[in-house]
Amino acid sequence: MNQDDLASLRTKFGRFDWEERRALVEAMVLLVLAAPLVRFLPLTLIGRIAAAGPFGKPPAATDRTEVLTWMVAWAVDRAAKRSPLRALCFEQGLAAQIMLRRRGIDSTLFYGVMPASGTARPIRAHVWIETERFPVIGDPEPGGFALLATWPQGRRAVWAQCRS
Repeated sequence: MNQDDLASLRTKFGRFDWEERRALVEAMVLLVLAAPLVRFLPLTLIGRIAAAGPFGKPPAATDRTEVLTWMVAWAVDRAAKRSPLRALCFEQGLAAQIMLRRRGIDSTLFYGVMPASGTARPIRAHVWIETERFPVIGDPEPGGFALLATWPQGRRAVWAQCRS
């Protein structure tokens, strides 16, 4: 990275407020940590990590919950585009789930599969995050994913059209 790239990065980062900056840094750290976790840990252990919490005190106002939720979605999306490691839906979902639950926002991580048509791979897997009010990360396309797991367990997808 040359001096001009570094100066450009500082300028772009500087236009965000401190809360947005913290969210971006947190999202990048969590995405970098999520990549090896998803690759090497068993799904049951990842599920326990995703189901932990909520740790923080829930936001007092509903509009504050929405602002925080959208900020988490924005930060994870933005950090995933710049992540030095793999940052697909599973890594993004895990990062968003941890960030939301740290902020006291109840959310659910969904893991589903569907047959892939016309590709060499027989199935497609997908992860998405929902709160009770709206989808956050990885909203699956219509057509339905067979739901394999949710963290916390036993929750139903509200926004996605999935077969459960």
